[in-house]
Amino acid sequence: MKKKICIITGGLLNVHESSAWNAIRKQISQLSQGNHRWLELKIKLLSAEPILLSRMTKKSEKVKEYFLSSGNENLPELTEVVLADELSKLNVPFEILTYDDLFSHTKKADFILSSCDVVFASSTLLHDLSEAMPLLTRIKKHNVKIVLGGALTGSLYKCWPGDPMVDILAIGYGEFLVPHLVDWMYNGYEQLTSPPQGKLLKNDHTIFLFSGSPLDRNLDNLPTPDWRVAEKYHNKSFTEIYYESVRGCPYRCSFCNYPYLFDDNKFRVKSAEKMADDWQYYSDHGVKSIICLDSLFTMPKKRLIKFCELLIEKNINIKWACYARADDLLEDDVVALMKKAGVNHLQIGLESGNQELLDAMNKQCTVDKNLIAIQMCRKHNITSLVSLIVGFPGETAETIRETYEFMKKAKPDFHFLATFSVRVEDVPVLNVENRQKFGLHTMKNPFTFAPYWKHNTMSCSEVGGHVRYLNEQLCNEKISLDGSVFYTNISHYVPSYREDLLEYQFRAMNEHKMFRPLFDLAHHFIDKKLKKDVMNWEKDLN
Repeated sequence: MKKKICIITGGLLNVHESSAWNAIRKQISQLSQGNHRWLELKIKLLSAEPILLSRMTKKSEKVKEYFLSSGNENLPELTEVVLADELSKLNVPFEILTYDDLFSHTKKADFILSSCDVVFASSTLLHDLSEAMPLLTRIKKHNVKIVLGGALTGSLYKCWPGDPMVDILAIGYGEFLVPHLVDWMYNGYEQLTSPPQGKLLKNDHTIFLFSGSPLDRNLDNLPTPDWRVAEKYHNKSFTEIYYESVRGCPYRCSFCNYPYLFDDNKFRVKSAEKMADDWQYYSDHGVKSIICLDSLFTMPKKRLIKFCELLIEKNINIKWACYARADDLLEDDVVALMKKAGVNHLQIGLESGNQELLDAMNKQCTVDKNLIAIQMCRKHNITSLVSLIVGFPGETAETIRETYEFMKKAKPDFHFLATFSVRVEDVPVLNVENRQKFGLHTMKNPFTFAPYWKHNTMSCSEVGGHVRYLNEQLCNEKISLDGSVFYTNISHYVPSYREDLLEYQFRAMNEHKMFRPLFDLAHHFIDKKLKKDVMNWEKDLN
């Protein structure tokens, strides 16, 4: 019988859980993996609270209309599509699962895994080892070989010695590694080679396989993922897809690891011509909407302008969304061109409303430019979603108030609040110089996505309270919409929904007089445990 590979993607938890019981089971399996998890639990409670409150709130007809619009919850990960396409080209049989299937569709998952020899397990939506290990345990009971790849592995190999369950840790460009992994499977797992520019490291239990990087900064030679392979497998068409045109990032924001993903530190891009050809191909096969996953789609500027001009010239009628820097959205003619070319919404990393914090983050942008970018989006009827970081070194109650005042003035459509994280060790803020500058201390703990930290102006034991308070202000003052509640349908957002959604969000935060005290109690319990655990950690530091 010909050997078969199973592709597994997804995250441990998601907003479309099949049942509350499955979500609880997953959480219990994760919590059993390690200690010092109270900050992680605090962050999860902060995320869960607005989602659960909104689900208990009566919807107006306008709000029902927004949530009934087709979201992207059934869209395969781009990783799945790339791997399926590569295996199809090599004539290798494959099956596809998600990590959720391991809990919610166990019979289906068991049947598929029992028919496969190797599992390609993606870590792209997994935060840390505590999420990965319970999933890998469920997979390994089928006596299959496990190849763990994806974004997490780019930082994991630096602090993790491997595990008997993981046969190969695949680091870097999957497009380069798949042929070598297939050869390894077909030769009976006796011989594994790396790409010419890659390397192999053999530990006691796990082989670390590195792809190496492309020979130049042009990504036009990377294959265009064929979504028809995934469509054939799932027996359905996808009119909305994911796309990627860059690897890395030219900036070095202190908190961000995008420039170092794929074990690469160079910014590499596809040309505008290649992108337009790809989108023409997708459009010809029925695609109506594209979500760009690039860390920074709007750079280089000449490429952005040329690409938009080509979309218009070729009459490629596709709506699209991407990540952008605020200072790429300052020129009226450029933003107007993006709108004419089909851009639907932009995700912008604002991070803070305080200039000193932006400078400390090495954002190379200003508060004033951030404001202009949001105003440009509004002027050209482009939906804006902004991200903010709470707790970065230098953060205080006063800087958080300044962020609130900025948001009150800017009024973006949607917001995401992120808690300052020290999970990825190779980001600039964690180098020796910045640790000393900010008095930053961190706990090394690969079994949580939220290791403990403290610096001169704030501790992780207090940051959650600031996040909750800021989000409540933004919701109660009807300033912007919480992305954790509304994001899945953002492609269908239009300004006429805004007032109804803001009112619905306000009611969700204020109507539930019985349930809000329960959340207060849960927050109080976790805060107490977190503070005690952090104090014990700080004693060990001294």
